[in-house]
Amino acid sequence: MKGKSRYSEQNNYLCQMQKKRDHIAESIADYMAMSSEEQGAMIARVMEDQPFLMGFLTDVADEFSDAQHESLVDSVMILLNAFIAAGMPVGLIPGPALEEVIKERTEAYAEADVLMPEVSESPKVFQDLRNLAIVKADLNVDSEQDLANFNLMLDILITSVERMADYEQKQKDSSES
Repeated sequence: MKGKSRYSEQNNYLCQMQKKRDHIAESIADYMAMSSEEQGAMIARVMEDQPFLMGFLTDVADEFSDAQHESLVDSVMILLNAFIAAGMPVGLIPGPALEEVIKERTEAYAEADVLMPEVSESPKVFQDLRNLAIVKADLNVDSEQDLANFNLMLDILITSVERMADYEQKQKDSSES
């Protein structure tokens, strides 16, 4: 009976991952269809709801071109919308949790000795958002180090949001049990 339960858990996880991927594509389309005013209003709401994440993103703005930084902000908005569309809550990402992700992802990239999507905990989501940034921020013309920094930053943002969504979903599931 335990084996069946484990299979069921794995199947649910795979279904959630597929739904998340579908929601990412839909969220990209929805976000890109928004007017500048709608995007600005959404960013303002997220700045209130996620002060640590957005503060971190603001603090690193000088390290990226305006287009790259805008792509990182867009990625956060798209990712949050995808989770909302999937019915998965994303609570406040606390500062210590964000710091843990920053340290962990930086070490993972340093140890991998290569900055590729495969290093990401969510390579497909990473690739979708990175592809959007390639088009929007013209990442192909930047230096290799700039691209590496962008990849690392994007992975930190994705991992932070996904871990909080996973934590919130587990809390929701346990309260429903």
